[in-house]
Amino acid sequence: MTDYESVSSNEWNEEELELHTEDSNDGSKESSMTDYHPESTADLEEDGFDIATHGGGELERLPDFDAGYALTEGFSILDEGEVLDYANVPPACQEAYDQPESVCGRDDRVKIMRITSVPWRMICKLIITKSNGSKSGCTGWFIGPHTVMTAGHCVYSHSSGGWAKKIEVIPGLNGITKPYGSQVGRSFRSVKGWTKSMKSTHDYGCIILPNDTLGRRVGWFGFASLSHSSLKNLLVNNSGYPGDKPFGTQWYNAGRISKVEARRLHYMLDTFGGQSGSPTWRFRNSKRHVVGIHAYGGCPNKSTRIVRPVFNNMKRWKNA
Repeated sequence: MTDYESVSSNEWNEEELELHTEDSNDGSKESSMTDYHPESTADLEEDGFDIATHGGGELERLPDFDAGYALTEGFSILDEGEVLDYANVPPACQEAYDQPESVCGRDDRVKIMRITSVPWRMICKLIITKSNGSKSGCTGWFIGPHTVMTAGHCVYSHSSGGWAKKIEVIPGLNGITKPYGSQVGRSFRSVKGWTKSMKSTHDYGCIILPNDTLGRRVGWFGFASLSHSSLKNLLVNNSGYPGDKPFGTQWYNAGRISKVEARRLHYMLDTFGGQSGSPTWRFRNSKRHVVGIHAYGGCPNKSTRIVRPVFNNMKRWKNA
């Protein structure tokens, strides 16, 4: 008897915390294999980076973004065709499992213009068809050739009948333009802490695509389980598809992690409904490692923290 369902939608039990990282791939190296074989990437132990002025994180290079504001916002407050038819699809977070995503203070989000560049093309607009037939929108991001990470409430909706029927994954969507096309996923993953217990601290899941065509083209993010000290005050980045902006446009923000909890990260990064499932990542030495899955608002806004159990599940799902 397994601890998960061996069908298209699997629920996994969790283990305990340690420090590990899984590296990214920018899509520049195409696979020479006809059939996809999971990569055997070894875990790399985190170096326990000492906290300095901003925890060692860096900002993505966007000329219109106010870096000075991002460094200080909220830090003194907290210690620690078809696409056109979807233009009015509501964000999944409107079902309000917790607080919806929020713009905190001054709105300093920046629109992504070079959408086919790294890392923006690795981030996807999700069009969800729920179990009851209704539609909603979220954000996702590639963690492997055919695996897209997102929030749990994007793949499993308690108020709409459970697992989604299907989710269209559109990497680098730019208005109504799909520069890489799209794929429809019908195989999903989440954990019992979300699907059975509805714990907001366990609100994460993923989409398994039918093949690796999209992931091999656009690349994927690395991800990491970092210590409390490595995360505290860390400067992080976030980008996704918010519902208060023109349909199909991707928007970026950045700032410090102001509070670290056992299962959550808090920050004042500006987000909005539709951005659930977007990546919150550390950029350092030209490497990107996602440390949280954005899911809730409330100023501070919040990500589900990638602790060791989450990390382990993500590795399984990447190689599914």
